[in-house]
Amino acid sequence: MSFLTDSSLLGGFIRRPYFHARRLFAEHNYRAIAWLRMRHGFTKRYREKQIRAFGVDYRVPDVASFLSALDEIYGDGIYGFVSGSNAPVIVDIGANIGVSVNYFLSSYPDARIYAYEADPAIFDCLQHNVANRNDHVELFNQAVWHENTRLRFAQEGADGGRLAGNGGIDVSAVDVREVLAGKQIDLLKIDIEGAEESVLPACAGLLDNVERIFLEYHSSPDSPQRLGEIAGLLNDAGFRLHIRPVSYSRAPFTQLQLREGFDMQLNIFAWRERAGIVT
Repeated sequence: MSFLTDSSLLGGFIRRPYFHARRLFAEHNYRAIAWLRMRHGFTKRYREKQIRAFGVDYRVPDVASFLSALDEIYGDGIYGFVSGSNAPVIVDIGANIGVSVNYFLSSYPDARIYAYEADPAIFDCLQHNVANRNDHVELFNQAVWHENTRLRFAQEGADGGRLAGNGGIDVSAVDVREVLAGKQIDLLKIDIEGAEESVLPACAGLLDNVERIFLEYHSSPDSPQRLGEIAGLLNDAGFRLHIRPVSYSRAPFTQLQLREGFDMQLNIFAWRERAGIVT
């Protein structure tokens, strides 16, 4: 444990505007997102809007979640990777309105992309928003699950839709084993609001042809955690892991805070040594 002095606290307050100013000066994407925040950041939630960002005219169902996605994907570059191929294969499970797909296409215009989105309303936006869509990009209005079936899905109106035990709408679900079959995958992205605890274990023994995995892990306070199982599965499959918190409680022993119904969210990055990570 480290103890903060008055000078270190003061340094923290000074550094924040300094880092912001430095990024504004040095990073084009950061400047572009900051301008979009100034122009659209006060829009009320869940009101559809047309916004042009990074060369794409987006149909946006919720501005707050859209700007957050831009921050992570274009600002921080969390999905960035270096491939030895000009046409890497990417499987995007939980593609939402298409910011991730367009980011992949901006890096690899010839990428082969399979994008899955369960929510039919969000899928309509995905179809509208994906720029440069061609025969190399396939969009599927399906949930990904551990079997072929029908599931109940709770629509949230933005990026928080998730599978529901009761209520919601009826959606088609495809077995993840079919999604992975026959593909040499450069990046497997999974962001499915808690359903990863059922989907990833179904991939056991099927990940030999996957080079990198991005997984957003969600912990629900009323369900057993399977983080250890997921980490063990990825390690056993030969992946190195880097885990970064997205939301967490500062003092979980005394006050467990929930965000969108989850008590913890983690970004898990998994890669093989041969994937060529730069250190």
